[in-house]
Amino acid sequence: MSNYRQVEGIIDAWRRKDIDAVLNHVDEDVEYHYLVGVQPLRGKDEMRALLEKFGAGQSEIRWRIVNAVENGDMVMVEGVDDYVDARGRRIQTPYMGVFEFENGKVRRWRDYLDPALVKKDKAGEAQAEWVKALIGRA
Repeated sequence: MSNYRQVEGIIDAWRRKDIDAVLNHVDEDVEYHYLVGVQPLRGKDEMRALLEKFGAGQSEIRWRIVNAVENGDMVMVEGVDDYVDARGRRIQTPYMGVFEFENGKVRRWRDYLDPALVKKDKAGEAQAEWVKALIGRA
């Protein structure tokens, strides 16, 4: 299975809210930057704790990839994190993700996004037109 297909497997598992299946794609010693600039999580246990908290109350998960590049053991994706939160608000955030593989598993994972955009969605505020254009891509 290509590394890109592994990333698709992670996304499919997350859409089903299957945290075990997500974690099956990552190395035991994964280093996960949920938000670049914040100290990374280390290992599956820390990652599980975050995913359980982050995914609580999510529904209608439509996480999607718009562009992807695979180069050796690295996959970079650009897309939209898209779901309904526990309060019933649709959250749509453009993001970039970098997945580095070792021995067929994700060893390092970094997500790049603007948390201010998530905050606006959660507050029910309208996004700027240029953000809507990014969200609206295929």
